[in-house]
Amino acid sequence: MPRPSRWSEIVAAASEEFRDRGYENATLESIGARVGILKGSIYNYVASKEELLLAVVEEPARQLLAELERLRTASGRTVTVRLRELIRMQVRIFADCHPAAFVYLQHLGRMPSPRFAEFREMDEQYMDALEALLAEGVRTGEFALPGAPRTAAYVVVGTLGWMQHWFVPRGPEADRALADQLFAHVLGGLVAGSGMLGISRSFDSDDDL
Repeated sequence: MPRPSRWSEIVAAASEEFRDRGYENATLESIGARVGILKGSIYNYVASKEELLLAVVEEPARQLLAELERLRTASGRTVTVRLRELIRMQVRIFADCHPAAFVYLQHLGRMPSPRFAEFREMDEQYMDALEALLAEGVRTGEFALPGAPRTAAYVVVGTLGWMQHWFVPRGPEADRALADQLFAHVLGGLVAGSGMLGISRSFDSDDDL
């Protein structure tokens, strides 16, 4: 009988190895050691370390983009509610695909290989969809941004992306509570950002004192 595939174990081990040591320092030998197989045996599954990185990042990237597009085009729901669902969804993907999702964030922009061009395009699609969602919130009167929707989109992405440095999954209930805390922080800036900008500018007169 054929031996059972260990592909899922290898991808999971690669996720951990890339997260712990970085792509440059990770080796197929060290990845194989994590699952108890020799380096040569990995070549039965994958041709190169780059191919493994592609396998690691593909699932969280596709999940995130598909969910974002679904929320962006959802009818009958306010932008505020859809943004909350986006943040909840992203935290859930971070948990479900941990640490592969963070490997994606860490290495996407650093890989010059043409094979990663699709993921860079997906990243742009994500930014465009988020920008469109925030711009819709301005049109509906839900948000009062201090600047361009694109800038606000970068702030949201930065808030969520920084989770790679501190987030550890704690279970669905705790992760959802955390997502709602992040949403509250983000929403405060989106709703009151324009007024806060006016307050910030009022400090300029104090600088001369």
